Amino acid sequence: MSIRPTDLQIIVQKMQEVERLQQTQQQQPKTQQQQFAAELQKQNEAKEKQVNSSPQTDEVKINTKEKDAEQKQHESNKHRQSGKSPEDEKESKPSDSEHIIDIKI
Repeated sequence: MSIRPTDLQIIVQKMQEVERLQQTQQQQPKTQQQQFAAELQKQNEAKEKQVNSSPQTDEVKINTKEKDAEQKQHESNKHRQSGKSPEDEKESKPSDSEHIIDIKI
């Protein structure tokens, strides 16, 4: 089976096209991986810059304020019934507002 010169020219041209297609197909996974890595990098940077809220802490503060208000009201009712002034009772009790918290990082 012999190849004519005109057929050889066509084959060479087609071979170049096929080569380009194969190179593109082989590089496509690398390109996709690079794009995926770049997208992950952007997401990580955005997460680092984002401030996270802590709703549990807010709830605790609200509960503490409500409890403090209820406790003060309860104490004032107690003082009215016992006849002692609030200052006399404060001298005998340690302060509830003084708390020590040790935090280690």
